[in-house]
Amino acid sequence: MKITLNAAEVELAYDTAKKRFIGNIRMNKGFSYNYNKGLKGQLTDSFLGALGEVAFAKATNRFFNGSYSDNFETYLDSDFQDHIEVRTQEKKSYNFLLIRPNEKKGKYVLVIKDNDKDFSFTIKGWFLFDRDMDERLTNFGHYDRPAAYKVELNELRNIDEL
Repeated sequence: MKITLNAAEVELAYDTAKKRFIGNIRMNKGFSYNYNKGLKGQLTDSFLGALGEVAFAKATNRFFNGSYSDNFETYLDSDFQDHIEVRTQEKKSYNFLLIRPNEKKGKYVLVIKDNDKDFSFTIKGWFLFDRDMDERLTNFGHYDRPAAYKVELNELRNIDEL
């Protein structure tokens, strides 16, 4: 499923990412799992994630609540109702869904930003994460970061079945 965001939708994602980033600064908190891209990377990746959430909301006609924490607490709810988590990546020669073992159980949607020229996205599908999956566990050659589950694109369910 393809979707393109307009200027107002991009602004909504930017405002959400900004609030999340500033909230993390207030809590003296960075990204988890030995993330090492620094503050610029955190802001960029926060924006990309929020863009993916807005794209998913638009494509599926779901409510986007722009969640963030402003009370020194970690946000524990799902990105969307019905235990839906959105993961957003830039398009690469090899994309896949990555889920950490201690993440929330739920339905993980993969959204790909199609290019660096506009705000077009492709929703690749979704995967039900409801149990440990030791057979999928890998560190991708990054020994300084914890292992994660890898789900190939061809294993994702059609977004229309969500």
